Amino acid sequence: MQILEIFGIAVALSIDAMVVALCWGAVQPTIKASHILKFSLVFAAFQALMPTLGWFAGGALYSLISAWDHWVAFLLLFFVAVSMIREAFEKGDDNEECECRSMGSDIAWGKLSMLAVATSLDALAVGFSFAMVKTPIAMPAIVIGVVCAILTALSMLAARVLSEKAARHSKKLSLLGAAVLLLIGLRILFEHGVFA
Repeated sequence: MQILEIFGIAVALSIDAMVVALCWGAVQPTIKASHILKFSLVFAAFQALMPTLGWFAGGALYSLISAWDHWVAFLLLFFVAVSMIREAFEKGDDNEECECRSMGSDIAWGKLSMLAVATSLDALAVGFSFAMVKTPIAMPAIVIGVVCAILTALSMLAARVLSEKAARHSKKLSLLGAAVLLLIGLRILFEHGVFA
């Protein structure tokens, strides 16, 4: 898998974390450097951990499903993409406002960790798909974590200016992320001669 594809996956997986960071930042009177560091580290850690766990699970099962590995990888990416599409349409109107006021001005580590798990579950399936196409996980996990940390930090820094616009366009961002994952899944099938 090429670095550009891994970067595309990382950006797609970071969209939910970015939206949460934007929404939280938008309702805060002040955003401190400690808030940015806290959000970035927690979201990045889970975004890097989940594909690693998925990869180990996939590696353990690989011998059982090696004849269909490309289909498993495609179906997992397809599942994540469909999940992103469904979430996009469940978000309601594009003009919907962020509903992060209930998180409080100094979010607890436990609550932040739960949000990080919820926004990184898709990465578990992506890690499983990496195992199916025999892609080592170290570099993708690092890229996914670093990209998530950077995008989360940028989202919080830009929260005051971009929060309303991001909330209005979160559906489009989710659909774009889903399209990236579907295209990568189709490329995996193409490389395995499914369309030949």
